[in-house]
Amino acid sequence: MRKYHNDQPIQGGINDPDLLNRLDFANHLANILLLDHDDDCLTVSLEGEWGYGKTSVINLIKGALNEKETAPIIIEYNPWLAGKPESLIQDFLLQFSSQLNITNNSEVALKAAEELVAYSSLFGVAKLVPGAEPWASIVEKVFSRFGSSTNKIAKLKKLDLLGKKKEVVSAIKKIKIPIVVVIDDIDRLTPSETFQVLRLVKAVADFSGTSFLLAFDSNYLTSVLEKNDIVNAPEYINKVIQLRVPLPVISDRGMNELANVELDSLSDKNLTDNFESDQDRFSWIYHNYFKHLIKNPRELKRFFNHLRFVLEQVEGQVCFSDLFSLSIVAIKANLIYDHIKKTPEAYIGKRFSNDGLMMDKPEDIVNLFEGERSNNMEKFGERERA
Repeated sequence: MRKYHNDQPIQGGINDPDLLNRLDFANHLANILLLDHDDDCLTVSLEGEWGYGKTSVINLIKGALNEKETAPIIIEYNPWLAGKPESLIQDFLLQFSSQLNITNNSEVALKAAEELVAYSSLFGVAKLVPGAEPWASIVEKVFSRFGSSTNKIAKLKKLDLLGKKKEVVSAIKKIKIPIVVVIDDIDRLTPSETFQVLRLVKAVADFSGTSFLLAFDSNYLTSVLEKNDIVNAPEYINKVIQLRVPLPVISDRGMNELANVELDSLSDKNLTDNFESDQDRFSWIYHNYFKHLIKNPRELKRFFNHLRFVLEQVEGQVCFSDLFSLSIVAIKANLIYDHIKKTPEAYIGKRFSNDGLMMDKPEDIVNLFEGERSNNMEKFGERERA
Protein backbone atom coordinates (compact mmCIF):
# COMPACT_ATOMS: atom_id res chain seq x y z
CA MET A 1 0.00 0.00 0.00
CA ARG A 2 1.37 3.40 -0.94
CA LYS A 3 1.98 5.81 1.89
CA TYR A 4 -0.36 8.72 2.60
CA HIS A 5 0.56 11.15 5.36
CA ASN A 6 -1.69 12.18 8.24
CA ASP A 7 0.65 14.95 9.40
CA GLN A 8 2.11 12.94 12.27
CA PRO A 9 5.44 14.24 13.63
CA ILE A 10 8.52 12.04 13.45
CA GLN A 11 9.45 9.96 16.47
CA GLY A 12 13.13 9.52 15.62
CA GLY A 13 14.99 6.21 15.43
CA ILE A 14 15.63 3.83 12.55
CA ASN A 15 12.01 3.50 11.42
CA ASP A 16 11.24 7.23 11.56
CA PRO A 17 14.56 9.02 10.98
CA ASP A 18 15.48 12.66 11.43
CA LEU A 19 16.06 13.65 7.80
CA LEU A 20 16.45 17.35 8.66
CA ASN A 21 19.50 16.71 10.91
CA ARG A 22 18.00 18.25 14.03
CA LEU A 23 19.11 15.58 16.47
CA ASP A 24 22.19 17.48 17.74
CA PHE A 25 19.99 20.54 18.29
CA ALA A 26 17.49 18.40 20.24
CA ASN A 27 20.26 16.85 22.37
CA HIS A 28 21.62 20.29 23.25
CA LEU A 29 18.18 21.55 24.26
CA ALA A 30 17.58 18.38 26.33
CA ASN A 31 20.77 19.11 28.30
CA ILE A 32 19.53 22.62 29.06
CA LEU A 33 16.11 21.38 30.21
CA LEU A 34 17.59 18.73 32.52
CA LEU A 35 17.92 20.60 35.83
CA ASP A 36 19.08 19.45 39.23
CA HIS A 37 16.08 18.70 41.43
CA ASP A 38 16.68 21.79 43.60
CA ASP A 39 17.42 24.28 40.78
CA ASP A 40 15.14 27.24 40.19
CA CYS A 41 12.41 26.75 37.59
CA LEU A 42 13.47 27.38 33.97
CA THR A 43 11.13 28.14 31.06
CA VAL A 44 12.33 27.59 27.48
CA SER A 45 10.39 28.25 24.28
CA LEU A 46 10.71 26.44 20.96
CA GLU A 47 9.47 28.90 18.36
CA GLY A 48 8.57 28.41 14.72
CA GLU A 49 5.75 28.76 12.23
CA TRP A 50 3.09 26.09 11.77
CA GLY A 51 4.28 23.11 9.79
CA TYR A 52 8.02 23.55 10.36
CA GLY A 53 8.39 20.61 12.77
CA LYS A 54 8.16 21.87 16.35
CA THR A 55 6.45 18.67 17.55
CA SER A 56 8.99 16.49 15.73
CA VAL A 57 11.82 18.30 17.53
CA ILE A 58 9.96 17.88 20.84
CA ASN A 59 9.83 14.13 20.21
CA LEU A 60 13.59 14.11 19.58
CA ILE A 61 14.12 16.07 22.81
CA LYS A 62 11.99 13.60 24.81
CA GLY A 63 13.97 10.71 23.31
CA ALA A 64 17.23 12.38 24.33
CA LEU A 65 15.94 13.03 27.88
CA ASN A 66 14.84 9.42 28.32
CA GLU A 67 18.35 8.25 27.43
CA LYS A 68 20.00 10.32 30.18
CA GLU A 69 21.66 8.52 33.06
CA THR A 70 19.28 10.34 35.39
CA ALA A 71 16.15 10.55 33.28
CA PRO A 72 13.69 13.24 34.35
CA ILE A 73 9.97 12.88 34.90
CA ILE A 74 8.41 14.16 31.67
CA ILE A 75 4.95 15.71 32.06
CA GLU A 76 3.07 16.43 28.85
CA TYR A 77 0.20 18.86 29.13
CA ASN A 78 -2.32 19.19 26.33
CA PRO A 79 -4.36 22.41 26.81
CA TRP A 80 -6.80 21.21 24.10
CA LEU A 81 -8.28 18.79 26.64
CA ALA A 82 -9.27 21.54 29.04
CA GLY A 83 -12.88 22.63 29.20
CA LYS A 84 -13.03 26.41 29.59
CA PRO A 85 -10.24 29.00 29.65
CA GLU A 86 -10.98 29.90 33.28
CA SER A 87 -10.53 26.26 34.37
CA LEU A 88 -7.30 25.76 32.44
CA ILE A 89 -4.99 26.39 35.43
CA GLN A 90 -6.90 23.94 37.59
CA ASP A 91 -6.91 21.40 34.75
CA PHE A 92 -3.13 21.75 34.30
CA LEU A 93 -2.45 21.08 37.99
CA LEU A 94 -4.71 18.02 37.95
CA GLN A 95 -2.99 16.60 34.85
CA PHE A 96 0.38 17.39 36.43
CA SER A 97 -0.53 15.48 39.61
CA SER A 98 -1.92 12.52 37.66
CA GLN A 99 1.13 12.08 35.42
CA LEU A 100 3.53 12.66 38.30
CA ASN A 101 1.99 9.83 40.27
CA ILE A 102 1.86 7.46 37.27
CA THR A 103 5.42 8.18 36.13
CA ASN A 104 7.01 7.90 39.57
CA ASN A 105 4.90 5.62 41.74
CA SER A 106 6.73 6.35 44.98
CA GLU A 107 5.46 7.53 48.32
CA VAL A 108 6.97 11.01 47.92
CA ALA A 109 5.49 11.32 44.40
CA LEU A 110 2.09 10.32 45.75
CA LYS A 111 2.38 12.97 48.47
CA ALA A 112 3.35 15.60 45.87
CA ALA A 113 0.38 14.55 43.70
CA GLU A 114 -1.96 14.95 46.69
CA GLU A 115 -0.59 18.43 47.38
CA LEU A 116 -1.09 19.37 43.72
CA VAL A 117 -4.71 18.23 43.84
CA ALA A 118 -5.31 20.30 46.97
CA TYR A 119 -3.58 23.27 45.34
CA SER A 120 -5.68 22.91 42.19
CA SER A 121 -8.93 22.94 44.13
CA LEU A 122 -8.28 26.53 45.20
CA PHE A 123 -8.43 27.66 41.58
CA GLY A 124 -11.98 26.40 41.27
CA VAL A 125 -13.25 28.88 43.88
CA ALA A 126 -13.68 31.82 41.52
CA LYS A 127 -13.49 32.63 37.84
CA LEU A 128 -10.20 34.34 37.08
CA VAL A 129 -10.31 37.98 36.09
CA PRO A 130 -8.72 38.50 32.63
CA GLY A 131 -5.55 40.55 32.75
CA ALA A 132 -4.76 39.95 36.43
CA GLU A 133 -2.43 37.39 37.93
CA PRO A 134 -4.23 34.41 39.51
CA TRP A 135 -3.73 35.60 43.08
CA ALA A 136 -5.15 39.04 42.33
CA SER A 137 -8.04 37.55 40.38
CA ILE A 138 -9.24 35.33 43.19
CA VAL A 139 -8.65 37.89 45.92
CA GLU A 140 -10.66 40.46 43.96
CA LYS A 141 -13.56 38.02 43.65
CA VAL A 142 -13.46 37.22 47.37
CA PHE A 143 -13.50 40.88 48.40
CA SER A 144 -16.39 41.70 46.12
CA ARG A 145 -18.45 38.77 47.40
CA PHE A 146 -18.14 39.06 51.18
CA GLY A 147 -19.29 42.08 53.17
CA SER A 148 -17.58 42.21 56.57
CA SER A 149 -13.83 42.33 57.16
CA THR A 150 -14.11 39.21 59.34
CA ASN A 151 -15.64 37.23 56.48
CA LYS A 152 -13.02 38.50 54.06
CA ILE A 153 -10.10 37.50 56.27
CA ALA A 154 -11.60 34.07 57.02
CA LYS A 155 -12.16 33.40 53.34
CA LEU A 156 -8.64 34.49 52.38
CA LYS A 157 -7.11 32.25 55.06
CA LYS A 158 -9.05 29.35 53.60
CA LEU A 159 -7.69 30.15 50.13
CA ASP A 160 -4.05 30.74 51.21
CA LEU A 161 -2.77 30.08 47.69
CA LEU A 162 0.81 31.08 48.43
CA GLY A 163 0.93 28.85 51.50
CA LYS A 164 -0.45 25.90 49.57
CA LYS A 165 2.03 26.51 46.74
CA LYS A 166 4.94 26.34 49.22
CA GLU A 167 3.68 22.96 50.39
CA VAL A 168 3.62 21.77 46.76
CA VAL A 169 7.17 23.04 46.16
CA SER A 170 8.39 21.29 49.31
CA ALA A 171 6.72 18.01 48.32
CA ILE A 172 8.14 18.11 44.78
CA LYS A 173 11.66 18.76 46.10
CA LYS A 174 11.51 15.53 48.10
CA ILE A 175 11.10 13.49 44.90
CA LYS A 176 14.73 14.43 44.06
CA ILE A 177 14.17 13.86 40.35
CA PRO A 178 14.08 16.73 37.84
CA ILE A 179 10.80 17.36 36.04
CA VAL A 180 10.33 18.55 32.45
CA VAL A 181 6.89 19.90 31.50
CA VAL A 182 6.13 20.00 27.77
CA ILE A 183 3.28 22.18 26.49
CA ASP A 184 2.89 21.95 22.71
CA ASP A 185 0.46 23.54 20.23
CA ILE A 186 -0.04 26.70 22.30
CA ASP A 187 -0.58 28.59 19.07
CA ARG A 188 -3.63 26.45 18.26
CA LEU A 189 -5.54 27.64 21.29
CA THR A 190 -7.98 30.53 21.48
CA PRO A 191 -6.52 33.88 22.61
CA SER A 192 -7.94 33.57 26.14
CA GLU A 193 -6.64 29.99 26.52
CA THR A 194 -3.19 30.96 25.24
CA PHE A 195 -3.01 33.81 27.72
CA GLN A 196 -3.96 31.50 30.59
CA VAL A 197 -1.18 29.04 29.68
CA LEU A 198 1.41 31.81 30.02
CA ARG A 199 -0.10 32.90 33.34
CA LEU A 200 0.00 29.41 34.81
CA VAL A 201 3.67 29.00 33.88
CA LYS A 202 4.61 32.41 35.30
CA ALA A 203 2.63 32.54 38.53
CA VAL A 204 1.27 29.11 39.36
CA ALA A 205 3.72 26.35 38.49
CA ASP A 206 7.25 27.73 38.82
CA PHE A 207 8.32 24.77 40.95
CA SER A 208 12.00 24.15 41.74
CA GLY A 209 13.70 21.43 39.72
CA THR A 210 11.07 21.91 37.02
CA SER A 211 11.71 23.13 33.49
CA PHE A 212 9.04 24.05 30.98
CA LEU A 213 9.27 23.64 27.22
CA LEU A 214 6.65 25.74 25.43
CA ALA A 215 6.17 25.41 21.66
CA PHE A 216 4.47 28.15 19.66
CA ASP A 217 4.54 30.56 16.74
CA SER A 218 5.86 33.82 18.24
CA ASN A 219 3.91 36.02 15.80
CA TYR A 220 0.64 34.40 16.86
CA LEU A 221 1.52 34.66 20.54
CA THR A 222 2.32 38.36 20.22
CA SER A 223 -1.02 39.03 18.53
CA VAL A 224 -2.83 37.05 21.25
CA LEU A 225 -1.28 39.11 24.03
CA GLU A 226 -2.20 42.32 22.25
CA LYS A 227 -5.80 41.10 22.09
CA ASN A 228 -5.61 40.63 25.87
CA ASP A 229 -4.60 44.30 26.25
CA ILE A 230 -0.94 43.61 26.98
CA VAL A 231 0.81 46.81 25.88
CA ASN A 232 4.34 45.49 25.32
CA ALA A 233 3.70 41.91 24.24
CA PRO A 234 7.31 40.90 23.41
CA GLU A 235 8.50 42.09 26.82
CA TYR A 236 5.68 40.19 28.54
CA ILE A 237 6.82 36.99 26.77
CA ASN A 238 10.40 37.65 27.91
CA LYS A 239 9.22 37.91 31.53
CA VAL A 240 7.64 34.46 31.32
CA ILE A 241 10.33 32.73 29.23
CA GLN A 242 14.00 32.84 30.20
CA LEU A 243 15.38 31.23 27.03
CA ARG A 244 13.71 31.72 23.64
CA VAL A 245 14.96 29.29 20.99
CA PRO A 246 13.97 29.43 17.31
CA LEU A 247 13.65 26.22 15.33
CA PRO A 248 16.72 25.53 13.16
CA VAL A 249 16.33 26.83 9.64
CA ILE A 250 15.36 24.10 7.18
CA SER A 251 18.04 24.01 4.49
CA ASP A 252 17.47 23.35 0.80
CA ARG A 253 19.39 20.14 1.30
CA GLY A 254 17.02 19.04 4.05
CA MET A 255 13.91 19.73 1.98
CA ASN A 256 15.51 17.98 -1.01
CA GLU A 257 16.13 14.95 1.18
CA LEU A 258 12.48 14.83 2.24
CA ALA A 259 11.30 15.31 -1.36
CA ASN A 260 13.62 12.59 -2.71
CA VAL A 261 12.27 10.07 -0.20
CA GLU A 262 8.73 10.89 -1.32
CA LEU A 263 9.56 10.79 -5.04
CA ASP A 264 11.22 7.39 -4.65
CA SER A 265 8.07 6.02 -3.03
CA LEU A 266 5.64 7.29 -5.69
CA SER A 267 6.02 4.51 -8.23
CA ASP A 268 8.10 1.48 -9.18
CA LYS A 269 8.39 2.90 -12.72
CA ASN A 270 10.40 5.81 -14.06
CA LEU A 271 7.78 8.53 -14.00
CA THR A 272 9.34 10.76 -16.67
CA ASP A 273 9.94 8.14 -19.40
CA ASN A 274 6.54 8.30 -21.09
CA PHE A 275 6.74 11.77 -22.65
CA GLU A 276 9.52 13.50 -24.56
CA SER A 277 11.70 15.92 -22.52
CA ASP A 278 9.59 15.30 -19.41
CA GLN A 279 12.66 14.75 -17.22
CA ASP A 280 14.10 18.14 -18.24
CA ARG A 281 10.75 19.88 -17.68
CA PHE A 282 10.33 18.23 -14.30
CA SER A 283 13.83 19.27 -13.21
CA TRP A 284 13.19 22.87 -14.32
CA ILE A 285 9.84 23.05 -12.50
CA TYR A 286 11.31 21.48 -9.34
CA HIS A 287 14.24 23.91 -9.05
CA ASN A 288 12.45 27.07 -10.20
CA TYR A 289 9.05 26.65 -8.52
CA PHE A 290 8.65 23.70 -6.15
CA LYS A 291 11.67 24.62 -4.00
CA HIS A 292 10.39 28.19 -3.57
CA LEU A 293 6.69 27.46 -3.01
CA ILE A 294 6.65 24.29 -0.88
CA LYS A 295 8.33 25.73 2.20
CA ASN A 296 8.01 23.29 5.08
CA PRO A 297 7.52 19.58 5.90
CA ARG A 298 3.75 19.93 6.43
CA GLU A 299 3.22 21.48 3.00
CA LEU A 300 5.48 18.85 1.47
CA LYS A 301 3.38 16.03 2.95
CA ARG A 302 0.14 17.63 1.74
CA PHE A 303 1.67 18.12 -1.70
CA PHE A 304 2.71 14.48 -2.06
CA ASN A 305 -0.65 13.26 -0.75
CA HIS A 306 -2.34 15.18 -3.59
CA LEU A 307 0.19 14.10 -6.21
CA ARG A 308 0.02 10.45 -5.15
CA PHE A 309 -3.79 10.43 -5.29
CA VAL A 310 -3.89 11.86 -8.83
CA LEU A 311 -0.95 9.79 -10.07
CA GLU A 312 -2.56 6.51 -9.02
CA GLN A 313 -5.45 7.27 -11.38
CA VAL A 314 -3.63 8.54 -14.49
CA GLU A 315 -0.02 7.27 -14.25
CA GLY A 316 1.47 6.92 -17.73
CA GLN A 317 -1.46 8.70 -19.40
CA VAL A 318 -0.56 12.26 -18.45
CA CYS A 319 2.82 13.97 -18.43
CA PHE A 320 4.30 13.68 -14.92
CA SER A 321 5.69 17.23 -14.88
CA ASP A 322 2.15 18.53 -15.60
CA LEU A 323 0.72 16.55 -12.69
CA PHE A 324 3.57 17.74 -10.50
CA SER A 325 2.89 21.39 -11.43
CA LEU A 326 -0.85 21.11 -10.88
CA SER A 327 -0.31 19.61 -7.43
CA ILE A 328 1.84 22.61 -6.49
CA VAL A 329 -0.98 24.91 -7.59
CA ALA A 330 -3.57 22.81 -5.74
CA ILE A 331 -1.68 23.05 -2.44
CA LYS A 332 -0.54 26.66 -2.65
CA ALA A 333 -3.46 28.25 -4.51
CA ASN A 334 -6.62 26.15 -4.50
CA LEU A 335 -8.62 29.05 -5.93
CA ILE A 336 -6.42 29.03 -9.06
CA TYR A 337 -6.53 25.23 -9.22
CA ASP A 338 -10.35 25.24 -9.25
CA HIS A 339 -10.35 27.91 -11.94
CA ILE A 340 -7.98 25.83 -14.10
CA LYS A 341 -10.27 22.81 -13.75
CA LYS A 342 -13.46 24.72 -14.50
CA THR A 343 -12.04 27.00 -17.20
CA PRO A 344 -8.96 25.39 -18.78
CA GLU A 345 -9.29 27.56 -21.91
CA ALA A 346 -8.39 30.60 -19.81
CA TYR A 347 -4.90 29.15 -19.46
CA ILE A 348 -4.26 27.06 -22.60
CA GLY A 349 -5.97 29.35 -25.13
CA LYS A 350 -7.95 26.51 -26.67
CA ARG A 351 -11.71 26.02 -26.63
CA PHE A 352 -13.51 23.33 -28.60
CA SER A 353 -17.02 23.07 -29.97
CA ASN A 354 -19.23 20.01 -29.49
CA ASP A 355 -17.97 18.54 -32.77
CA GLY A 356 -14.32 18.86 -31.73
CA LEU A 357 -13.41 21.91 -33.79
CA MET A 358 -11.30 24.57 -32.10
CA MET A 359 -13.14 27.86 -31.64
CA ASP A 360 -11.57 31.33 -31.79
CA LYS A 361 -7.91 32.28 -31.85
CA PRO A 362 -5.84 31.25 -28.81
CA GLU A 363 -4.75 34.83 -28.07
CA ASP A 364 -8.37 36.02 -28.20
CA ILE A 365 -9.45 33.35 -25.73
CA VAL A 366 -6.58 34.16 -23.37
CA ASN A 367 -7.40 37.88 -23.50
CA LEU A 368 -11.07 37.16 -22.87
CA PHE A 369 -10.29 35.64 -19.46
CA GLU A 370 -7.60 38.11 -18.42
CA GLY A 371 -9.90 39.80 -15.88
CA GLU A 372 -10.82 36.52 -14.17
CA ARG A 373 -7.21 35.43 -13.95
CA SER A 374 -6.11 38.81 -12.56
CA ASN A 375 -8.86 38.84 -9.93
CA ASN A 376 -7.84 35.40 -8.73
CA MET A 377 -4.15 36.29 -8.64
CA GLU A 378 -4.81 39.40 -6.54
CA LYS A 379 -5.57 37.11 -3.59
CA PHE A 380 -1.86 36.21 -3.34
CA GLY A 381 1.34 38.04 -2.46
CA GLU A 382 3.73 39.36 -5.09
CA ARG A 383 6.19 36.48 -4.71
CA GLU A 384 3.47 33.83 -5.05
CA ARG A 385 1.97 35.60 -8.07
CA ALA A 386 5.32 35.62 -9.81
